[in-house]
Amino acid sequence: MSKTILALAAAALFFGGLFGAASNSLATTFAVMGDTQRFEAGIANGSLQTAVKQIKKKKVQAVVAMGDLKGDCYDDDSCLSNFNSWKSAMSPIYKKTYAVMGNHDRLYSGADALWQSVFNLPTNGPENYSELAYAFNKGDSHFVVLNSSKPNDYAVDSNQRNWLEQDLSRNKKMNVFVFFHMPAFPVSSHIGSALDVYPAERDALWEILDRHKVTAVFSGHEHIFSRKKIDSSVFSGATKSIYQFTVGNTDSIAYAAPQEGLSEYYNLEKHFLIVKTSKKKIVTELYSATTGKKLNSFSFRK
Repeated sequence: MSKTILALAAAALFFGGLFGAASNSLATTFAVMGDTQRFEAGIANGSLQTAVKQIKKKKVQAVVAMGDLKGDCYDDDSCLSNFNSWKSAMSPIYKKTYAVMGNHDRLYSGADALWQSVFNLPTNGPENYSELAYAFNKGDSHFVVLNSSKPNDYAVDSNQRNWLEQDLSRNKKMNVFVFFHMPAFPVSSHIGSALDVYPAERDALWEILDRHKVTAVFSGHEHIFSRKKIDSSVFSGATKSIYQFTVGNTDSIAYAAPQEGLSEYYNLEKHFLIVKTSKKKIVTELYSATTGKKLNSFSFRK
């Protein structure tokens, strides 16, 4: 073999490895945590604290907490104390964490301002939604956080939907993951107290998600884990299938199991979810928040 051919082969290996590594580095791993409203501060082996330790080992690029961080948040004093305790419990992974506002996080008139003073979240959302709805990028993925309790519970309002339309129209990332506290299609104890309360508003939101080919949607609120495929059999306007993952109980009380046929898969244990992206598929791994044991693994093609 000539020196020229050897040199070309070496260059191919070098650049192939370089660009292959760059491509692989775009893959994103993130964690999703459910409601933590029953966590107790200062308990090293509590469910929240155990989940934090386990998530830290996964070396994720982001953690999304699905809201209802603490249940008794009725005024500035109680909220500030509870949120600071939550941040302390989350400290090993807090710098990577993005919080979603839940209904229990917005129980009084000053809740928005208190939230904005406590957390340091992106400010690129709709007008008057700074840090309450926002977007960010990690690796090959675009993340959008919406608010299902502002201005009122049970809807993602038109202000957010208009902003969402513009945000998704500009997106260049391979994957899009959308997060809001109350599920669009509840399957358990919050049927009738989630986005299904206002079906026209819910459908207007889902039409945007469907049209922009969102990769997956995550919610909390129902204190179970549930995986539900939203296609035309569930939402008549659907042109594709989007998985709705309810990640609802990292450290809270358990809800009842869904009725048969409402969920493709569910689990009643306290939990957290790890999501991994690649060029062709998304892999989800469900873990126990009390033991760290893997409970379920599921993948779907884009």
